[in-house]
Amino acid sequence: MTYGRIVRQVHPREPVHLLMSWPVAAVEATDSLADVGRTLADNEIGAVVVLLDGCLVGVVSERDLTTAAGHGDDDRLTAADVMAQNLVTVPPEAPLVEAARIMREAHVRHLPVISDGSIAGMLSMRDLFDVLLRQAEYRT
Repeated sequence: MTYGRIVRQVHPREPVHLLMSWPVAAVEATDSLADVGRTLADNEIGAVVVLLDGCLVGVVSERDLTTAAGHGDDDRLTAADVMAQNLVTVPPEAPLVEAARIMREAHVRHLPVISDGSIAGMLSMRDLFDVLLRQAEYRT
């Protein structure tokens, strides 16, 4: 399955669900970092959600993999060992500009979209950047 970017012409005040990606690439908490890296590369994405017994427990980004590789012990680690666990999420009806604020304040580049306790999508900084840049260009 390929997870691609959805490009839509949306306004920063419109809801997250208009821009979020779905389906969301996921790995199991016990997957090796090599498996996580392959999932990121195969799908040309910057982060995956981590599941344990079908529940969202974390996010692993390219930066997390790089950090683990820099310590030289990436061959023994699993997704659960390197994932961000204090998740920052957003509901699908939140305005995109609010999602951008959340990402900036939390210093994250990928934001899981959660609806009724389930993963509804993923929003990336790259997606938001395109929307905000178009808005800025429109105003000038």
